[in-house]
Amino acid sequence: MTVASFIRRKKAPDPHVRLPMPPAIADDEEQRYRPIDRVLLKRVLGLLAPFKGQYTLGVFLGVCMTILDMLSPKFMQWMIDYGVGYQKGALPGHPTHAGATRHVLMIIGTWALCIGGAIVFQRFTILVMTAAGERVQFSLRRRLFGHLQRLSMSYYDKTKLGRIISRCTSDVNSLREINVWGLHVICSNLLMMLIAAVMLATTTDWRLFVSVAWLGGVLVFANRVYLRKAASMWQTVREGWTRVSTNMAENITGMRVVTAFNRQMPNLGVFNRLQQNNTDNNVTMSRVNGVYQPVLDLVRFVGKIIILTYGGYLIVSGRFPPGKGVGAVVAASLYWDWFMNPITTFGQWYNMLMQAMAGAERVFSLLDLQPEVQDEAEAKPLPRIVGNVTFEHVTFGYAPGRPVLHDVNFEARPGQTIALVGATGSGKSSIISLIARFYQPQEGRVLVDGQDIRTVTCDSLHRQMGLVLQVNYLFTGTVIENIRYARAGASDEEVQAAARAIGAHDMILTLKDGYQTDVGERGANMSLGQRQLICFARAFLADPRIFMLDEATSAVDTATELMVQNSLEKLLAGRTTFIVAHRLSTIMRADCILVIDQGRVIERGTHRELLAKGGKYAHLYEQFVRHVE
Repeated sequence: MTVASFIRRKKAPDPHVRLPMPPAIADDEEQRYRPIDRVLLKRVLGLLAPFKGQYTLGVFLGVCMTILDMLSPKFMQWMIDYGVGYQKGALPGHPTHAGATRHVLMIIGTWALCIGGAIVFQRFTILVMTAAGERVQFSLRRRLFGHLQRLSMSYYDKTKLGRIISRCTSDVNSLREINVWGLHVICSNLLMMLIAAVMLATTTDWRLFVSVAWLGGVLVFANRVYLRKAASMWQTVREGWTRVSTNMAENITGMRVVTAFNRQMPNLGVFNRLQQNNTDNNVTMSRVNGVYQPVLDLVRFVGKIIILTYGGYLIVSGRFPPGKGVGAVVAASLYWDWFMNPITTFGQWYNMLMQAMAGAERVFSLLDLQPEVQDEAEAKPLPRIVGNVTFEHVTFGYAPGRPVLHDVNFEARPGQTIALVGATGSGKSSIISLIARFYQPQEGRVLVDGQDIRTVTCDSLHRQMGLVLQVNYLFTGTVIENIRYARAGASDEEVQAAARAIGAHDMILTLKDGYQTDVGERGANMSLGQRQLICFARAFLADPRIFMLDEATSAVDTATELMVQNSLEKLLAGRTTFIVAHRLSTIMRADCILVIDQGRVIERGTHRELLAKGGKYAHLYEQFVRHVE
């Protein structure tokens, strides 16, 4: 297992402490709602830019579909006016019945061709726009996942798992409809409104257009009020859902602790309150929509009544030419529907847009995060190392102004085994994390073979390091796949050789399918000891020059630990090794023992030298012996 596969450990919260009810809007570094501006829209459109050719084609096909589809009211106007004119004998040339029939059939045939063409264009519009949008979604997910791989451990220390998952799932999914259909909806519906207004004003009767034009002011006012209300509400809705998903993920992940401390009912109460808050947010949002949509329907109805009433008056009063009027009024009524449809669509689409913008703001906020630990501009690859590690006056803290390590100095020569001993929270694991460059010291330097590790590339450093933790992670798959995780190109023989070297080969052969045994999700099918041995084999397959064991034998029984200890002597020969362990039996053979107390190295030396001093280490050893007896 290489350093890149390090999984952080968290202290379990006190199960007896009552969790406070969170507010509706997050205050833990969440981006609050801000109106949609050009910068945000430009970034969303930037996601579409690599596929502009496909989007251009899709929009063109959609425009063709809209134009052909919107000819329907005009065909109806021609048919009605021609039929009325024929009945009244007002048609020029006074066509015969057969001639009139042929004319009507010609109109119907042309209309059918237009509808058929619209259906074909619709089919290809769906194919092209969906393909382009899904590629955008794929690209965004890949970008997010890659970015998460580069973020520093400090981000994972302070960010809840559910919140991270929400960014990569629901927030990305909220952009799908925009990415797939956004350009099509905007272009087609704006064109639809324009064509409907032009057709209403020019090809039916301008007086019918003027009679309903004043309703445009009502629509503008209703839209402005709705947009103000809906904008802030969508951010609240999205944040409420994020809190629900975060709480669910946290409880599922910590189910063993939940069960052990009988926290099922209290946790259910917290979840119910979060869910109730989420429900209330959605109900409030629906109330806003419940006012806006009926207002649009009312405007649509009023406009149609005006067109039909005023159009009927114009027909009855003889204001239309003979044989004309009825078709114009019908067409105007239909074009009014065409004009109102985009407004209703935009109202509904704005809900999706608000949801997408809230999600986009969160996604871009994550993508904008810069790793606290990253390669400098002039960083160079670290060549093959011999394993000299030096701490020079290192001071480090996870939070500013709260140091965990104070002016730490030591040197580990190549091939030495350095043991770190101290109470929980003394800073032992922090030293391991600094060597692995998961964090960077606020003061001082960490050197590998005389080079400050901040001046070398992370990849070249991590390739020469190995780390095994107390809680080790197995990925879904087989045993051999998990061991090979450290070196993807390793052969089956190399994997088995690593397992033999660490003493895990015989244990693996006792499993149901040997090396092909499915370990289950997070290694659920393996015992703690089996998981630990598999992780040892994975780490040694990487052949690291610097090796770190952080409480690595605490999960195995005494017999297994003795087997691992015998293997370690042979396998760690020539490698610089750092061991963190509470069991003194694990570290007694170390070349140098560093005793850490409240972030300071208070004693150093071999096991015998420290016993002779009669200090902190001697006291710890005395307690250990007394416990064993």
